[in-house]
Amino acid sequence: MLEKVKDWISEHRREVLIFVLFFLISSLSFALGYLSAKEFTHSQIIIEKNSNLLEASGDEL
Repeated sequence: MLEKVKDWISEHRREVLIFVLFFLISSLSFALGYLSAKEFTHSQIIIEKNSNLLEASGDEL
């Protein structure tokens, strides 16, 4: 069984290498984006109800 896997990998060496490189680059990109997003903390968005605008327009929510 292990011999078949080794043979398959040796036959498809280029495809395996491309997959491994793609996986490593994708993982590195995700990790760098995740780490950089943790550094920038954004303040929360607070939506307040303005009753003056609702009374002036006559609309109710």
